[in-house]
Amino acid sequence: MSDQKLKILAIAGSLRRGSFNKTLLNAAKDVAQDDFDISIYEGLGELPFFNQDLEGENLPESVVALNKAIVDADAVLISTPEYSGATPGVLKNLLDWGARPGGSGAFTGKSTAVIGASPTQYGASRSVDMTSKIVEAIGGVLVERKVMLGSAHERLDSNGVFSDEMIKKSLSDVLDGIAQTVQKTVSVS
Repeated sequence: MSDQKLKILAIAGSLRRGSFNKTLLNAAKDVAQDDFDISIYEGLGELPFFNQDLEGENLPESVVALNKAIVDADAVLISTPEYSGATPGVLKNLLDWGARPGGSGAFTGKSTAVIGASPTQYGASRSVDMTSKIVEAIGGVLVERKVMLGSAHERLDSNGVFSDEMIKKSLSDVLDGIAQTVQKTVSVS
């Protein structure tokens, strides 16, 4: 790998303006300042519901932009909430679009880490697990390191930021795992 910063596309699986998961991605961005170039994907709410009739020549611009962002990144970092014990529908929709066409979608061979934050004590653990399985099913190379931040609303500082050292250390560990996974993927190809 070169001395260039790894480009990571960060995706929050929530549309909520005050999303704990987007806040967690911003914390990862703060931790990674010097070693990684993390950009946060902002188009989740623009994606139409997955419909195979829209593939090919009919592919919506928002989907083209999503797939280009995934392909152009060295890795993807997904931060997922947990809705009704599962991966949120909007995130599953994004993954469905990123998986197409089957066998050669944007996620195929892409190093991808999955983390999550939730106001519950379980830290979106079911959604992190489910989303990880989806990433593997669509051909992504799963980063084994994870963060599952429970009681997220209680962990924010007075500025609305996840600033405690344990969270920073956990995010740093995930970013190191991304770098190692990308390195292994590059070595194999």
